[in-house]
Amino acid sequence: MQFSPQQVAMLSFGFWSSLMGLLLLVALWRAPWRAVLAVPARQHALLGSLVLLCLLWSFQFEVIPGLQFHPLLMTTMTLVFGWSFALIGGAAVLALLALVGNGQWQTLPWDWLFSAWVPATLAYGLLRVIDWFPTRNLFVYILGLGFFGTLVATLLTCLLLLGFFWGFMPQKELLALWDKNAFVVPLLYSEGFMNGMLVTSVTVFFPDLVKTFDDQRFLKSDS
Repeated sequence: MQFSPQQVAMLSFGFWSSLMGLLLLVALWRAPWRAVLAVPARQHALLGSLVLLCLLWSFQFEVIPGLQFHPLLMTTMTLVFGWSFALIGGAAVLALLALVGNGQWQTLPWDWLFSAWVPATLAYGLLRVIDWFPTRNLFVYILGLGFFGTLVATLLTCLLLLGFFWGFMPQKELLALWDKNAFVVPLLYSEGFMNGMLVTSVTVFFPDLVKTFDDQRFLKSDS
């Protein structure tokens, strides 16, 4: 049996769409809906974050033809609202951008995978690593996760994306992407700066809104 390139593309899209749907179902089931609906401030913060993501994700820079990057801010979304809402919010933003013509339905599963699921899951994993530390220093949370954690998560996301392209991208385009690998440096710095600033600001001024912040550990360490 032989498949045409169009059939292969359709099969691939169906697989990744199904995977995206399954992961979103898990996120919808695990999301703390009651905790958000019970506090209006959390609802406003979540809606405001989605609006901010729409604006930021609409600004993209092209690395090679057909491949654009945009700020992610998934570390902030994951730390403030949790892993589930980060995935749901990322899917909602990408769908809205596709509706207004600033995105493509054909690439939605892959866009969501590397814009939301991978960085949010990495940020959540780093949070679990921090939980193992016996430290009660607040800066371990706001800088260790907000800034340095974002650098690690973004770098790993780029490496996973490169590995994904290694199997699916033509060699000519892959070499062109590798020749422009310096774009990772400003991407890492901008992601680290924005997430570090946002996580620090929200944690310091509105700690009750941050789902993953344990004030009993970091703010009441002497009790």
